[in-house]
This record gives sequence, C-alpha cells and structure tokens, in this order.
Amino acid sequence: MDEARELIADKTWEWSLFRLGDGSLLLSVVCGTVGVYEIDVSLGPETTAAYERDGISVIEKLAAEVTYSPRKWAAAPAAP
Repeated sequence: MDEARELIADKTWEWSLFRLGDGSLLLSVVCGTVGVYEIDVSLGPETTAAYERDGISVIEKLAAEVTYSPRKWAAAPAAP
C-alpha cells in the first residue's frame, strides 16, 4: 500500500487501526497460526460512525470477526 497512513491504535500481534491520507480508516488484522498473515479491512461509513461513537470496542469486535472468519473477509475486505 503506497498511501500514507497514520497508526491510530493497535493491539500487538492482533490488529492495527490506521487513518489513511484520504481520512478513511483501515483495520489490519493478524490471522493464522502456523502461517501468519494480515487481512486489511476498509471501514465504511457505518463502521466508522460506530467507532467514533462507541470507541475501540467496535474495532476489537470487528478484528475478532476477521480473525475467526478470515476467508470471508479476504473475499470482501470492507465493513459497512
């Protein structure tokens, strides 16, 4: 990803939340056990609004969903 990104919050070896140059949010989630990889999920308007309203718990819940269903999120890497 060539775009500038600012780290907003993270939980080591679990997830990182970035603000991109255009102001949007990107959640990068660590997945896997033997082979470790990351899935990047773009946060849409609904999820961004929920994060701004309810805080980091929204991100933790979404990261857990990605961790437990990585194939689903790899196929459609955007939250509403």
